[in-house]
This record gives sequence, C-alpha cells and structure tokens, in this order.
Amino acid sequence: MNAAVPDISVLVPSYGYAHFLRDGIESVLKQGRTDDPATSHLPVIELIVQDGGSTDGTVDLLESYGDAIIWRSEKDGGQSDALNRAFALSSGRWIAWLNADEFYLPGGLVALVEEGDRSGADVVYGDTAFVDANGRLTRLVPQHGFSPSILRSYGCFISSVSSIVRRDAVGPDPIDISMRRMMDWDLYLRLLDDGSRFSHVPMPVGAFRAHDTRVTATETRGLMQRLNEDAGFGREYDMLRDRYGAFRARKLGHVGHGVRKLTDGAYVRQLRARRLRGVNLRWFDDPGGADGCRLLLAGAYGRDGA
Repeated sequence: MNAAVPDISVLVPSYGYAHFLRDGIESVLKQGRTDDPATSHLPVIELIVQDGGSTDGTVDLLESYGDAIIWRSEKDGGQSDALNRAFALSSGRWIAWLNADEFYLPGGLVALVEEGDRSGADVVYGDTAFVDANGRLTRLVPQHGFSPSILRSYGCFISSVSSIVRRDAVGPDPIDISMRRMMDWDLYLRLLDDGSRFSHVPMPVGAFRAHDTRVTATETRGLMQRLNEDAGFGREYDMLRDRYGAFRARKLGHVGHGVRKLTDGAYVRQLRARRLRGVNLRWFDDPGGADGCRLLLAGAYGRDGA
C-alpha cells in the first residue's frame, strides 16, 4: 500500500460474490495513485474488503492481490456490520461504499474527491449507470442538485455506489446495524440532521449491477405504487418516519424529484443514454469497455472522455 494518508477509503462488504468481486477491485485500483509519477495527480485510494467467510473462491481472489488491498474474511452480522468492520480498518479522509457486485466508472472517484475538497461538502454524489451481469449499460440514472425535502419525502435518490462521505462527518460506527435494507438512506438522513452539506457532480460515477443472484431486495416507491412492506422494508419505513419524518409527503417528494431532474438536465442525460443501451462499461478489463465509457460521457454528457 502507498504510505501516504489515503484520500479515500473504499469499503466493500462481500459474501459469495467471487464471480463479480474482481471487477470492483480493478475499478478501484486502476483509478488511484501508484508509484508511477504520471499518476501523481490522482488520489491515494485505500481498498478494504470485508468478506463474510465466503467459500466460493473469494479468499483466493483476495490473496492474489497481495498488499494492494486490505481484507478480512470472517463471519459477520450482515452487510451493515461488515461495513462498520471495514470502516474500523480504514484511514481515508473520504469514505466510499462499493458493493461486491458493483464497480466504478473511470474518473468517478477522482471527480467526487475534487468536488468535496473544493466545495467543503460532507457528502458528494454523482450519477449511476445500471448494467447487466456482463457490465453492459441498461439505463442511466442521473440525479439533480441536493434537496433536503426530496431526500426526506421521495426517498434515497443518492446511490451509495456513486457517493462519498467525509470521514469527519460520521461517528465510529457509521451504519446502523439494525438496518438491513435502507441503511444508506438512514445514513444520509442522519448526516442531514447533523448539519452536513451535500453536493452533486453531474458525472457517471458508479455502475449498479442488476442480476438474478443479487442478494438485496429492491425498494418500490413509485408515485402510484404501494410501498414494498416485505423483505424488512415495512419495519424500516416506520423507523425512518419516526426518526426523520421520512415519507410524510411522499407524493410531493415525487413531484419535486421530477421537477429537479427536469430543471437540472438529468432527464436530458437519461434520454441521450438510451441509444447507448448494451454498451460495454467494463473499462478496467477490456478496451471495448473503455470505449463504451467514452461514448457514455460524450453521448449523454457532451464531454470528451479521453
């Protein structure tokens, strides 16, 4: 590991995802600083994998990286507990959370750290690309500038794979281990109540992989949908209502979310990305993936992705 104090610590909770985990690891290691002077402008990144005792080849994979990553493989109390254990091993100024089946897009972490250091914000988030099991784009989910009322009433529009949190803003155990599904929303609401500042970067940062073996259930919160009370969501909705008044103006939150996406240009980026469906985004492992990321930046954001 680089001896410098890390700019960012990426925490990866993992269990039984050896077939996806390498993608996440490579997407982190290939956008951080190395001993090569040509990378001196990049952040120092610390990668910590907290595995729940997998027997699917995860340990062999982690061992193959030597001292490039920090890792533990041991029984834990689930994803929230794993995140807190990984956090206890970390030392970065910024904290990121990457699930074992997700990966970062090139330059995403760099853009978040630069914005956080520039603005003084405590939480910085970007846009998210949804991909299939093979890492091919299915849709872009861009976001808008921060709104406290939308976070409370619409739901967690900030994707954990596309955000970082300032270390000084969280306590020693940042994740509530009683939360199994909505721990990210709980964290952001708690930080908001503590007076933390949020900032958005209009850039694709993380890739959320939707696949048949995904462990966590999906929250439903559409304007005309009934809330998903199954898979533990009902209990956690109640907890967040009691703590923060969440979802007490749900329909207004949906309207506000849509208006902000419209005025901030998020829907334009979303529509432009539709013609790129199927594009490979696994940039760290395939020249075609690097080309796909450049196409996404140029086609949806009007930026040179070189």
